[in-house]
Amino acid sequence: MSTDLHSHISVRGCRVHNLKNIDVDVPRGKLIAICGLSGSGKTSLALDTLYAEGQRCYIESFSAYTRQFLQRIDKPDCDKIEGIPPAIAVTRAGGSKTNRSTVATATEIADHLRLLFSKAAKLFCYSCGNPVVADDPGVVADEMTQMPEGSRSMIGFPIWLSNRTAASEILLGLQQEGYLRLVAGGETFHLSDEDRGRLAAKVKKGGIEIVVIVDRVTSSDEVSRLTESLETAMNEGHGRAIVLTSFSSDIAGGDTATVQVDGKTWVRRVISRDQRCDVCDIDYPDPVPRLFNFNNPLGACPTCEGFGDVVDVDMDLVVPDKNLTLAEGALAVWNTPSYAHELDELLALADDYDLPVDVPFKKLKKKHLKLIQQGVPERKFGGLDGFFAWLERKKYKMHVRIFASRFKTYFPCPDCHGKRFKPEALAYRIGERNIADTLSMSADEAKDFFRNVSLAAREQAIADEPREQIVDRLGYLQDVGLGYLQLDRPLRTLSGGETQRVALTSALGSSLVNMLYVLDEPTAGLHPIDVERLSHAIVGLRDRGNTVIVVEHDETMIRLADHVIEIGPEAGVRGGEVTFEGTSDELISDAKSLTGQFLSNQRGWTLRDREVRTPRGFISLSGASGHNLKKIDVEFPLGLLCLVTGISGSGKSSLVQDTLYGAIRNRRGDASVKPLPYEHIKGLGAIEDCLLVDQSPISRSARSAPVTYVKAFDAIRKVFAGTVEARTRNLSPGHFSFNSAKGQCPQCEGAGQLEVDMQFLADVSMECPSCQGTRYRDEILDVRYRDLSIADVLDMSVQEAASFFRGQDKVQDRLSIMKRVGLDYIKLGQPATTLSSGEGQRLKLAAFLASASRRRTLFIMDEPTTGLHFADIVRLVDCFDALIDDGHSLLVVEHSAMLIEAADYIIDLGPGAAADGGDVVATGSPKEIAKVKRSLTGQVLRDTWKRRTG
Repeated sequence: MSTDLHSHISVRGCRVHNLKNIDVDVPRGKLIAICGLSGSGKTSLALDTLYAEGQRCYIESFSAYTRQFLQRIDKPDCDKIEGIPPAIAVTRAGGSKTNRSTVATATEIADHLRLLFSKAAKLFCYSCGNPVVADDPGVVADEMTQMPEGSRSMIGFPIWLSNRTAASEILLGLQQEGYLRLVAGGETFHLSDEDRGRLAAKVKKGGIEIVVIVDRVTSSDEVSRLTESLETAMNEGHGRAIVLTSFSSDIAGGDTATVQVDGKTWVRRVISRDQRCDVCDIDYPDPVPRLFNFNNPLGACPTCEGFGDVVDVDMDLVVPDKNLTLAEGALAVWNTPSYAHELDELLALADDYDLPVDVPFKKLKKKHLKLIQQGVPERKFGGLDGFFAWLERKKYKMHVRIFASRFKTYFPCPDCHGKRFKPEALAYRIGERNIADTLSMSADEAKDFFRNVSLAAREQAIADEPREQIVDRLGYLQDVGLGYLQLDRPLRTLSGGETQRVALTSALGSSLVNMLYVLDEPTAGLHPIDVERLSHAIVGLRDRGNTVIVVEHDETMIRLADHVIEIGPEAGVRGGEVTFEGTSDELISDAKSLTGQFLSNQRGWTLRDREVRTPRGFISLSGASGHNLKKIDVEFPLGLLCLVTGISGSGKSSLVQDTLYGAIRNRRGDASVKPLPYEHIKGLGAIEDCLLVDQSPISRSARSAPVTYVKAFDAIRKVFAGTVEARTRNLSPGHFSFNSAKGQCPQCEGAGQLEVDMQFLADVSMECPSCQGTRYRDEILDVRYRDLSIADVLDMSVQEAASFFRGQDKVQDRLSIMKRVGLDYIKLGQPATTLSSGEGQRLKLAAFLASASRRRTLFIMDEPTTGLHFADIVRLVDCFDALIDDGHSLLVVEHSAMLIEAADYIIDLGPGAAADGGDVVATGSPKEIAKVKRSLTGQVLRDTWKRRTG
């Protein structure tokens, strides 16, 4: 089909990953949804083909010199791609892992805030609280003309004479420059030879300050003369001038002082361009943008260097069990053989200092704790302080550094108290808030503040543009459902979905047009009630003249799309084909479309018509008050599928992961996990283990593969090592690992590929010429099991391998678990980095299942439906049912309406986000939740059922 290159992106013969030589025409300037099963090839088309080619073409337009500093992107494996515009991708990956990257820095709000503070902030001394204003010569001149008639003034500048020799040279230089008189020590001196000698004689040890007179004026003089004299004095005085005015009660006071000159009283006023508080003798830096940047030394707190936290010894980690005595090893830091001598020294001096060693640590008195902490110098025992100081001196040794880190944690900086900035930066305010106060606000609060803050007329004109940019970006944060986030919240503490939406805010805040935006599941982590607001923001991005591609499973986004591309028909090697292309209405009416069947309610009814299970017990958590939780009491049912729901920011992760999971781990002796505050937890006797399945990536190494992750490779290597040929050659299981030097190809070191550095061009990956991509030495490949080598096995799908290894029970056990979670189509040796997010979640679950015993386990999961198609969710629920039938329990933080309908029990938090959330809105079955009017999850259920029946 011929298409206009200006109206379509034309892809021909695409073979990236599992795509099977497909042809696609993507309309430009439209919203396109790409859907299909997890692993079918959606990401391969959207990110690895369209985005990669858009980026590559843009980068190739630069000079060779510039390209060496940019990311190198390989050309996608396609016959032809035409009509591609420059591309931007917004994915869940790539979020910074340091405290230096925050919501404000990622959305560029921080940049505009710095500019706003540098132009419009007012300075108040952090010591006395008085306003600090730099003097303007013109303003001071106007004030001088307003003084009482007949007032006389002397305008001068200060100079310090440190000793007689320097005084003689300086005074001679002033005379040569044309100055006639000066004031020193309460006397007026003329710069004649006689007076210079007399003044030099007055310079005692320690020096003396003099005021060189530039001009003598009256209140009736012209403003221009006064201004010129003041500017001259300030220039000569390096920004400072002195004005001596004949005394009058009308002008005394304020920042002035009275002095005696030649027996008469004068009012002395210091005029300065510097930001200085003379009362407290504190100089402030000029309000430049970098002063308000905690990543810049000019503005960062010198103690924590802008991190807000410092690392220090945590006594809760040093003494994890305070019920133990010193003799029983309460001090975990001295329980290792290497440092047991420290404990022996403490026990040896215990009798001499009345230190009880058989009393629980928590009952020791302050004097005992002081002895343990500070030691006894006269006995050459340094205590814990001395021990950790010794470790600090030895931290260049890796094992010492790792050991010390086990007993340290982050604490708020004692100087800035977590604000990150030095006091001089915090002295500048807009309204009543400094830069740290502003960044500590949520996006919702900050938008209200900047809309309503009043500025002086002069600052108002300057601040309009940066304030408008700030308000716009805060509005975008609200549009994507992140209005509850604090601006100084580090990105590393956000969920994958939140990180992605922060990146989307940055894209929405830009003014780019005619771009290709590729969004990887922008609705991930978003409650269905908030999807509509996000969809309006995405549509706005399209209406600006951009092409927007969303890889999406959400029903609302698919229905909203102008054009839908479905990839399938199945996943992995059985996918990679275009099964549908057209409008969303055509998709729903297409009987052959898997996605259409779910959207038209022809499939999925098995999840809706389920009988609710009865709990076999409860875990009771009371007084949970961490973050925004409002000291709530929650009962988590066991033996069924329990979902914790609520809009993003309502407190779900705070309750489940940060409080419940941490509390359970603590009760089981793991002190490394610190739970958020709570009062009591009961009912743990009903479970024997607790596992957390979160959204962290499986591996960043291409050497990690599904077969290694679930430990199936160990059993497979033993099978090959047990063959007659392997035993004859004395080959062990280690020889059949491509990560071991025993059997890996020496040229590519088991990678199967060689990276060729092309200098200024993109690196080229080529098949290893020695092993032809098999990863192994020839002698290892000669060993066969049922006529296949170990490399042939790694190229098999899970389904093929399960049939091949019939009779090998240990291999079958691991492979059957992968089949159970719907990963029967992936290849055993496929690099983990090429797996989709949905495949990664299920592979992680498979690994947990493979390692878990038959003990009753509570599985805590964080949005396991991320990246899953409707059909994948059905299969996932089947897996959940099998776990529950085995006696396990499931507690899932989730937003998927489809999984919410399948739940046995729901704990709905809210009703809003941040300060408006943190409370239990409703509990019970889906039908019971739907009856609660204030429950947003109940509203979603009601709307879903109404649409289905209507």
